[in-house]
Amino acid sequence: MGGTLSMKEIIGKSEPMMEVFKMIRLAAETDLSVMIIGESGTGKELVARAIHNASIRRKGPFIPVNIGALTPDLVSNELFGHERGAFTGAHAQTSGAFERADGGTLFLDEIGTMDQKTQVTLLRAIEDKAFYRVGGKDLIHVEVRILCATNEDLQAAVQKETFRKDLYFRLEGFIIRLPSLQERKEDIPLLAREFLHEYNEKYKKNITEFSTEALDLFVNYPWPGNVRELKNVIQRAVLLTPRNVIIPEYLPRRFQQKSVPNNKIVFDVGTSLGDAEKTLIIRTLKDRKGNKTATAKILGISRRSLYNKIQQLNIKV
Repeated sequence: MGGTLSMKEIIGKSEPMMEVFKMIRLAAETDLSVMIIGESGTGKELVARAIHNASIRRKGPFIPVNIGALTPDLVSNELFGHERGAFTGAHAQTSGAFERADGGTLFLDEIGTMDQKTQVTLLRAIEDKAFYRVGGKDLIHVEVRILCATNEDLQAAVQKETFRKDLYFRLEGFIIRLPSLQERKEDIPLLAREFLHEYNEKYKKNITEFSTEALDLFVNYPWPGNVRELKNVIQRAVLLTPRNVIIPEYLPRRFQQKSVPNNKIVFDVGTSLGDAEKTLIIRTLKDRKGNKTATAKILGISRRSLYNKIQQLNIKV
């Protein structure tokens, strides 16, 4: 059995996040490899840590490696370590991430950026549970669980043959997809207040709230950088605000220059009810990025009723 699943660092009450929490619990109960898929800034490492902390390996180390931050020639060295004299500057034997993660979990972030040569070595290490240090002759055995993350379409990379098919299938034992912040807008006020509390404590401030206008801007902003961007915006606002309420004046310029997106739909007099209903459903589906559950909720109908209307009105989804 695993440990108690701590979600305190993963904040959300929206339907997409409830699904993420369920998948984290299921992943923590197994020792399969896990692939976490999500845009940059969605919290992939937090999810990996939550899985580790609730798994049977929770007493072992959690070792994260950001593959995307390393040049191709450094990836093997970081993962597998090296022997003294393996290359110029290798003055001492160094353990790699696989050795340091023995008995625990190795988290490989941005796995899609790994070069083909290292992919082969990684696959062999995972399957054999053993590897050689760079420049080494002794086989080193380890017991490691692999969690990985990507913001790329790895299936497309497999089709293009830039990512090995055999490695992909070895890593995709369990898949968790993280929603973008745009897909979980109802969590934005909750996240904003949590970050406000965090930075109040850090900077010894006493900011009590956001103005209604500021929260409206947050909810309607697309957040291309996701939760990481929101956190940075709150940090900046806490530092700049001289009062106890954050108002738009203390937000980055992109919030002040951009008006709230126009989500209104205007119909000409004489538009049939069928055409109006079809337009409303299409626009709402587009706004919700095709999420039918969220669309049905906004329209005030059941998911089944939405499906029926999509068929009746011949809406292509």
